[in-house]
Amino acid sequence: MRFVADFIGALREAGLDVSPAESLDALKAIKLLGLESRETSKTVLALTLVKRQADQVIYEELFDLYFAGVGKAKTSVKESNKASNKEADKSEIESSENAQEAKNNPHSSQADMSDGQGMQTSPSSSLGKALSKNKDMSLAITQAAIDEKLSSIVLFTQKNYFAYKIMQRLGDDLLSTEIRTDANSPEHKRKQRELIKSRARLLDQVKDYVEQQYGIFAQHKGLKYREEYLQQAKLSQLDRLDYKLMQRLVQRAARKLASQHSRKRLTRKRGQLDVRKTIAANAAFDGALFHTRWKATRIERPKIVAICDVSGSVSRVARFLLLFLYSMQDVMPKVRSFVFASEMIEVTELFKQQGIELALEEIMKRWGGLSTDYGKAFAGFQSQALASIDKKTTVIMLGDARNNEGDGRTDIWEKVYRQSKRVLWLNPEHRNSWDTGDSIMSEYAPWCGSVEPCRNLKDIERIFSRLLKYS
Repeated sequence: MRFVADFIGALREAGLDVSPAESLDALKAIKLLGLESRETSKTVLALTLVKRQADQVIYEELFDLYFAGVGKAKTSVKESNKASNKEADKSEIESSENAQEAKNNPHSSQADMSDGQGMQTSPSSSLGKALSKNKDMSLAITQAAIDEKLSSIVLFTQKNYFAYKIMQRLGDDLLSTEIRTDANSPEHKRKQRELIKSRARLLDQVKDYVEQQYGIFAQHKGLKYREEYLQQAKLSQLDRLDYKLMQRLVQRAARKLASQHSRKRLTRKRGQLDVRKTIAANAAFDGALFHTRWKATRIERPKIVAICDVSGSVSRVARFLLLFLYSMQDVMPKVRSFVFASEMIEVTELFKQQGIELALEEIMKRWGGLSTDYGKAFAGFQSQALASIDKKTTVIMLGDARNNEGDGRTDIWEKVYRQSKRVLWLNPEHRNSWDTGDSIMSEYAPWCGSVEPCRNLKDIERIFSRLLKYS
């Protein structure tokens, strides 16, 4: 059962959502049916552990890797049992013949057991005996790996360590001692050479098994550690090689947050009795108050206007902020998006026409990385969208407030603040960098409901979670 439990752990590491209850169902099914039939095991475990069609490919890949040696091991056990029975029959016959010969020649038995110098040539260690009989070691290796917790492997540098520990578990210490003993006859030397070759083959087999298990467990653990790093990493410093993985992380976080806020919720204000509703609810009880009704505030889906600076390093943060925003369309369907360096451009229709990924590529290609002019951009926003902002609108601004010593047009931003429900300014720089150099963050801050750093995915997730909670 530990074998199957480790496989379930590998599935979890690969991203499959397997609950404790599903794990128990899988273990019970395997306990009932066994692992003799590879196809049956594969089907039963899939039925209990895989919930999404998208996870089926990962499941099949891991199953084929993890259970590669099971069928072979089972076969080898059966063959080993047959061989043992034959060996036992042969031994019985030889014992009978030897007993008869011993009567005729009392010294013959001792001569057969030793070489010419009195040295015993047959292996004495259990591993040596198994290797001398060419027994298949697959099942023994699998069991030794389970005992040594090979499933905990994380780094490639641990492969040799686990190979060593598995060999020790198989009995390599006694075998090595046996091989190193002085050989006093050609026959003994020949036996030792055979054991050395058999041990080398066994070590290769163990290393292959460890390599296989490393591919199953460590690969996804390494990916998990990489994901954890990227969630904390500064978005402005991400390498383009990480964009694809980061994009999946952003969409996953957005889906998770969207599922938590997918329904309109009622926030009950306990302590504020709704007298009118309470009287109406108890009209049939002659004034006795059996049912109380409390005042409640319905949380509506927010109306969002997103404005993103796509100049310089801010463009990388803007990419993932917009991706996060548009991945939450179930709970934020009313989104108007604007990007700017100097010119203010509305890209709402571009997202509808091309989809989020293609639209982001075009935005960054056409407007990303240009020099910044907040004053000119805000003037453009005033003419395009200021009239549509009302007390139901939340304005999200992403920018570093670095205006190249120009006029920031804070008067326009004051109008945005006064007309909207809420203004949230997200700055991709650390607070210590605000108002340094050409930054004019303090000029915009009075006309914002909240100003805070937005430097990584964790920040984005936290900000939107709070936005949805209190909208």
